[in-house]
Amino acid sequence: MTERSFKLAAPGWTGQDQRSSIRIVVDWEASVAADQLESRSVKITDCTDRGCRIETSLGVAVGTFVQIAIPNFTDVQGWVAWTSPTAIGIDFAHPLPSRVLEYIIEKNGSD
Repeated sequence: MTERSFKLAAPGWTGQDQRSSIRIVVDWEASVAADQLESRSVKITDCTDRGCRIETSLGVAVGTFVQIAIPNFTDVQGWVAWTSPTAIGIDFAHPLPSRVLEYIIEKNGSD
């Protein structure tokens, strides 16, 4: 009998780097909140249409659903995709609209 091996693709929020979007360097003050976490001030350091990197020492677990408020810009929701001692990565619940992404690129450039 022949052995078969099946390999399933990991979900995007498992901590594996699966970026397929342009990463835009930004410097935004924001706040992040979750069900068991009061709103905290954070800094967003890069953004794509599908997620962002938040500089913070918050101890949140991968898979935690969070709400992010960026003053004078927008509010977004998503899941924590990865964590480190100094940052977390967020996988947005809904991709940013192309017009919003174009605005971010215009204001911040793309690196």
